[in-house]
Amino acid sequence: MKTALMLLTASLSLASLSNVAAAGQALQLTPAASIEIPNSKGKFDFLRIDSKRGRLLAAHENDGTSDFVDLKKNTLISRVKVGGPVDTAVDGDSKFYYVSVQEPERVAVLDAESLKEVKSIKTAGPTDAILYEPKNHMVYVTHDGGGDVWVIDPASAKVAATITIPGVPEFMVYDEKADRIYLNIKSKDVVAVIDPASNQVTAQWPTAPALQPHGLAFDAADHRIFVAGGNGKLVVIDTKTGSATGSIDIVPKVDQIAFDATGDLLYCAGADKMSVVRTSGGKVVALGDLPTAATAKNVAVDPQTHAIWTTYTDGKNSFAKSWMPPQ
Repeated sequence: MKTALMLLTASLSLASLSNVAAAGQALQLTPAASIEIPNSKGKFDFLRIDSKRGRLLAAHENDGTSDFVDLKKNTLISRVKVGGPVDTAVDGDSKFYYVSVQEPERVAVLDAESLKEVKSIKTAGPTDAILYEPKNHMVYVTHDGGGDVWVIDPASAKVAATITIPGVPEFMVYDEKADRIYLNIKSKDVVAVIDPASNQVTAQWPTAPALQPHGLAFDAADHRIFVAGGNGKLVVIDTKTGSATGSIDIVPKVDQIAFDATGDLLYCAGADKMSVVRTSGGKVVALGDLPTAATAKNVAVDPQTHAIWTTYTDGKNSFAKSWMPPQ
């Protein structure tokens, strides 16, 4: 497995991506830090980056811990027992992390400095994806397998509203300029557009040819979202019109994708492989697949260093593994 993790063909610089892609060459990512989490065999769920503090936030679902990695020292900081964590939201306005926990059904509030749990917010069912909406200072968390999104007021530590959505939710992202939330609905093959001002679904955008949409990433500068379907298709949707503008083949069964605006690169993490896609110039171009690991289905990009991170387990220990794009 470690040998496979080191493989990828050809090379290029970020400055010459357009020329290399046109020539049909592939992208080389250089293996970087690998951090072992010993005696840890459970699979992970969503990864996030806290760029303010330089941390990787890993929801270690089957181990029941929120794992925190120092990206400056490449060391494990702490593993906080919370239950079955799925995702982590970073509150940039304060000093808290919000962790969606499936069992027990709740949102755990952690102090970002001490990494101690300070509040627990009960939900009416198991939770999944979570985000912090900075304009209204609310936390949005999806109902795993359900048809709801719960809106939590962190100040009162209570569910303030419930949004009815058109099907089973997956990942979501926030568009700060438009003040909208985009949410994949994997049972309906659409993206639901949520207005935080009214807490209502205001539009539904088809994701075909990407079916059973899971991975979702947002390109704020070019007003588009990228949607990865479980069927091995990636679709680009214009957020001004809600229309698909392009699609490409990627690895199947992608769980999470991450976009690096600096290099116009999109990373799509599936079982055993991660597809690397160039997204600039209004087009999407495949640059190749990076061998990873069977459980490495989640990915996050550090906006400071541009390191690409994933996590996986070999059945005995777990690892946070990174690669660097060419400089």
